[in-house]
Amino acid sequence: MANHYDRIFKENIEPMIPFIARKLFGIKEIKQSEDIKDKLQYTLEKEADYLQRIIHTNPEDDYILHVECQVKDDNDMISRMFLYRAIIYHKFKLPVKQFVFYIGSGVSKMQTFLGQEELTYTFHLRNIKHFSYETFIVSNVPEEVVLAILSDFDGVEPEIIIKKIITRLQQLTDKKLRLTKYEKQLEILSKLRKLQKQTIQTITQMGWEYELETDIRYLQGIEKGEEKGIEKGIEKGIEKGMIQKAIEKDIEFVTNLLQDNEFNFDDTTIAKLAKVSIEFVENIKKTLSK
Repeated sequence: MANHYDRIFKENIEPMIPFIARKLFGIKEIKQSEDIKDKLQYTLEKEADYLQRIIHTNPEDDYILHVECQVKDDNDMISRMFLYRAIIYHKFKLPVKQFVFYIGSGVSKMQTFLGQEELTYTFHLRNIKHFSYETFIVSNVPEEVVLAILSDFDGVEPEIIIKKIITRLQQLTDKKLRLTKYEKQLEILSKLRKLQKQTIQTITQMGWEYELETDIRYLQGIEKGEEKGIEKGIEKGIEKGMIQKAIEKDIEFVTNLLQDNEFNFDDTTIAKLAKVSIEFVENIKKTLSK
């Protein structure tokens, strides 16, 4: 599941950087930057989450900004970041500013300082739990607003925070959009705070219309059907058409069981028969009732 979080961060990081650099990293406003698409290949190959040359009027002030998103409290992060630093400097011959943005559960305690004979090294660590949800809610960038689900709630009830996040996302996105990537991201990230159930309920209550065939909740139900080979197929990048066929079969099977007036199966029994989650069955029932 960590790959899901990493993928979300990499998809969103471009528009987020000016905001988090200013608010979370304490870097003055970035007026101009230049993408660095190169992989860092030097004996071994590494690909950084975010790597840009920050450009100033005076070229002597230029530096490389390197940011890594971390879900797990990795004890080996100090050596990884040190290796990145050495490779980046060797390649670009510029000062390097390095930040690890920790979005995992709790507060990270990973080592950030390395001191040895004739060598000292450190990187900057930022825990999202050290920042108030309001820091993210006020943003005009949806990718940043979604991160509020991982921040400090300041004692406010989670349901209230979730509603604020969804309301803000609705203000920033097309109201006609039934299902956006931000809903999916919010659901996935909410698992880190063990708030996925509340998030799903709030999304439903607030009128983000449910599209079964693309919903992350449905796909998670499909992944549980390992005996059908779907989970392994998804992980290996199985063709979209094959997944869709499997989806349609499960929808049809569950629908038939729900509409069977002779046996009147309950949701738990239907889930076992169809080998899907109870939540999946409940969502189809809601769709049928509409």
